[in-house]
Amino acid sequence: MSLSEILTQDEQNEYMGQYLDTEEENSMQDDDELFRAILLLAGDTVNGKDGRGFSKHDKELGLKLAETIRDGEEFSINLKLLAYKLAKKYEKQLFINHNFDFGKISKPEHESKDKTIEQQEDKRTQAEILIDIANSAELFHDELKDAHAAVDVNGHREIYPVRSKHFKLWLTGQFYKQTERAPSNEALSQSLNAIEAKGVFDGKERKLNLRVAEYKGAFAYDLADKLWRVVKIIPREWKIVDKPPIIFRRYKNTAAQVEPVRGGDLQKLLDFVNIKDPGEKLLFLVVTASYLIPDIPHPVSVYAGEKGAAKSTIMRMQRRIVDPANRELMILPADKNELALTLTTNYMPCFDNLDNLQSWQSDMLCQAATGGGTSKRELYSDIDEVILSFLRCPALNGINVVVTRPDLLDRSVIFTLDRINPKQRQEESVLWKKFEEARPAIMGGLFDTLAKAMSIYPEIQLSSLPRMADFCRWGYAIAEALGAGGQMFLNAYFENIGRANDEAISNNPIAAAIVALMNEKAKWEGTPAGLLEALEKVAEIEKINTKAKSWPQAANTLSRRLKHVKSNLLDAGITYTIERDKSNRTQIVIIQDGISVSSENDQIVTGGGDDIDYLPDLPY
Repeated sequence: MSLSEILTQDEQNEYMGQYLDTEEENSMQDDDELFRAILLLAGDTVNGKDGRGFSKHDKELGLKLAETIRDGEEFSINLKLLAYKLAKKYEKQLFINHNFDFGKISKPEHESKDKTIEQQEDKRTQAEILIDIANSAELFHDELKDAHAAVDVNGHREIYPVRSKHFKLWLTGQFYKQTERAPSNEALSQSLNAIEAKGVFDGKERKLNLRVAEYKGAFAYDLADKLWRVVKIIPREWKIVDKPPIIFRRYKNTAAQVEPVRGGDLQKLLDFVNIKDPGEKLLFLVVTASYLIPDIPHPVSVYAGEKGAAKSTIMRMQRRIVDPANRELMILPADKNELALTLTTNYMPCFDNLDNLQSWQSDMLCQAATGGGTSKRELYSDIDEVILSFLRCPALNGINVVVTRPDLLDRSVIFTLDRINPKQRQEESVLWKKFEEARPAIMGGLFDTLAKAMSIYPEIQLSSLPRMADFCRWGYAIAEALGAGGQMFLNAYFENIGRANDEAISNNPIAAAIVALMNEKAKWEGTPAGLLEALEKVAEIEKINTKAKSWPQAANTLSRRLKHVKSNLLDAGITYTIERDKSNRTQIVIIQDGISVSSENDQIVTGGGDDIDYLPDLPY
């Protein structure tokens, strides 16, 4: 296209002749001449007498563009683009008095050897550009078939769910870098559908973990820092990995851990906690270290103590070691879906200042300790489900032992805290400063302990294991690694189990009544109705609440109540059986270990009101 086709000779002289000599003008291509003229026309018009109606920004831009040409700087392709965009933006103002045919002006193209996205934008839709950008990431799906992307960010790799806000922002940012404009919402939505499909159907399946993971025989701990680094722990050794495999996911409440230093000591943690009993001190260290072991059930840390016992403080410190968070302490949700979401997005959720637990809350915390989950119907869908799964390390505190149900008590370790002496109390700012100064060494000592425990663990064989068997065996190895000795850990742990069992019995009216009934008695035998009558008499003497919801109101529900506390009674040395006698009537036989059975102590009850012949599920 010739310059003379759209500009008169006077206009050429005005916009070109005064800036270029004949030799320079003859050496330029037509397109360069055209865009140089447009550039100067735009600059002069925006900043001259015809500049009314132009924004302040565009006036400044026009002036800079005009100065660039007048200073003789190289007329680059980017400069052409700026001139083109400014000219097109103000098409009417620029060309109204010049009789330009704007259709003759084509957008400049890049050189063929290094084509970029600007050259191709007239050939590809925004959605296609976005999909091409996403292809630079590794698309995959997790075990629940949710699509994710591993993207490169400033030399390291970050992992985002495809439907997450972070991935959308990354995708939009990359689009803007290439095109200098934002994608439309429609293009973004279309592209995300295609990207998600590719991750689900074409990508690999990868298991994603929160904070801790097992990978090819090693333990991994996510530092959750800006560089997405991971601590790799193997027997007798640990190191920080700068470019780890794709094994972790993060949530909004996940915060960064300090960088651990070698030569530290986990036992420095005891300098900051208000635990007096030596056995509980060891249990605290063992429980804290065990929380970094992936894929095993973990005990629930339960803190109890009067006001001023620093229950919240010790729980916050434990969380900063195990699972730093932006919001460390939480209110226990009163909604099932909310609690499930909290357990899913926090590796060590800490629930503060509790008075009691509802039965469903207790059940869900049991699932969190040993592994479980929940599902609900997805919004606007009758078939698709949202599945939330978790294996977590919950912690609770309250003035009293807030856990009362036997099944959760079996999964708990109880720590009793005394009120801090006013002479020993420190200002919080001073305490936390000291703690933060010590935290890198504590973390280094923690990883040293785990690495050593990993080498000890395969050799450990215990003849008897409690309900939390995996934790018990690992706890033995950790105690050995700490130098305290595995037997000291076992003694402390089984003593704690006994205390938890006492709590379970005292908080269950049926269990408490049976223990009182069997006080100094070796055996009791009778019908369900007879046992309920005997228990009601004992309850009246012992002031046990028979109005409680868990107290059976009829003999045919008694055996179901007994089943709930059978293991607790067994730990207290009391066993029972339910069988048929010669007359085919239901009989309950209760025996207490450690007391010899004699005719004097035997008590057989066959009456006691209208007996109901009820035989529960057998065998026990």
